[in-house]
Amino acid sequence: MAKLSALLKERGYVYQFSAEKLEEITDGQKRTLYLGVDPTADSMHVGQLQGMFVLRRFVEDGHKLIIIVGGGTGMVGDPGGRSAERNLLDDSTIDKNAEGLRKQFKQLLGGVEFQMINNAEWLRALNLMEFLRDVGKHFTVNEMIKRDSIRPRLETPDTGISFTEFSYMLLQAYDYSVLHTRYGCDLQVGGSDQWGNIVSGVDFIRRKTGDLVYAFTWPLLVDKKTGRKFGKSEAGTVWLDAAKTSPYQFYQFWLNVSDENLEQYLLKLTMLTKTEIDAALMLHKRDPKGRHGQQILAREVTRLVHGEEETLKAEQISQALFGSGDFRSLDRSSIEILKHTAPSCQIQVGTAIIDALVAAKLASSYREARQFLADEAITLNGQTITDPSEKLGADDFYMDVAILTRGKKNVCVLTL
Repeated sequence: MAKLSALLKERGYVYQFSAEKLEEITDGQKRTLYLGVDPTADSMHVGQLQGMFVLRRFVEDGHKLIIIVGGGTGMVGDPGGRSAERNLLDDSTIDKNAEGLRKQFKQLLGGVEFQMINNAEWLRALNLMEFLRDVGKHFTVNEMIKRDSIRPRLETPDTGISFTEFSYMLLQAYDYSVLHTRYGCDLQVGGSDQWGNIVSGVDFIRRKTGDLVYAFTWPLLVDKKTGRKFGKSEAGTVWLDAAKTSPYQFYQFWLNVSDENLEQYLLKLTMLTKTEIDAALMLHKRDPKGRHGQQILAREVTRLVHGEEETLKAEQISQALFGSGDFRSLDRSSIEILKHTAPSCQIQVGTAIIDALVAAKLASSYREARQFLADEAITLNGQTITDPSEKLGADDFYMDVAILTRGKKNVCVLTL
């Protein structure tokens, strides 16, 4: 079995770590590591998925895991990656969001054991005088303003940074200290944007107790094609909660990733072996238009987040809309998903195809519609249509739905 350090490097999970060699942190004694999550929403998004896979790798290698839900720090707000102050959340919102996150961690970590703790347990009871004396004295402002999470805000005079957010680093360092004392935690992990906060905790524990603890971060995922931070689609944030982003929309997000990003997503966001990934990439390279690699990626990630049943539904809907699948094989719930997630247009039986194309906005004019029909670019329920006078019949509809398509990517669900 490969050592954890080798696996982390192979998958591209390594960014920074506070030791001369990664092996010192990962391959020796088994550690108790923790990841902190602020409950600013009741669901995680796809930009946070990479961290879940890193955690699974550590736990499957025998390390213990603690998840800290920042019920305390979430009331303050991390300044990192922000150009303005965060909105402060009340207790009830934080508690609601924390419960939503707890459920997702259980699903995403694949049944591995972990402990979830709310740092409000110690932070809300923290005495200001004790905090200034026992924590604040171990930090200098000179040191703090050099951190990447702070410096950009100080260089923007119109927004600046409040003392509330400025103190976030100290609270996170205090979290690490409490976890080290109570649970023997000796490794904090996070995305690369958390490096400054994590190292502050490492330094604080060393100054306070002389103990050696560690930091480890993974690189933030960046879309190689656009250069933008990974995690959003044209429609906005892609959530892991099915109520916010449907399993079908989630599946489509992965199905539409660019070839430039395929390898890094397969490596970092699936549990497939390197051999399986290489085979998927080879298959994709032989026929890029078939998007075999994206199909494998979409299936694997959707199955992890939403389960086998929802993944199968998403695949069937996708095949019905864009592939060779028969939409008449879909069940009632899948038809409802189809109606609410794909572009749709209400139409009447007896409408001419050419009128339907314009009404569905698959053609901008009757002239254009005739050209599309002549070019054999139009299909109705998978069957090519060329006659502009052909009319929609009752038997064209299944559960009051028909699928009109132009080319491979332009589709409209016709509803009665």
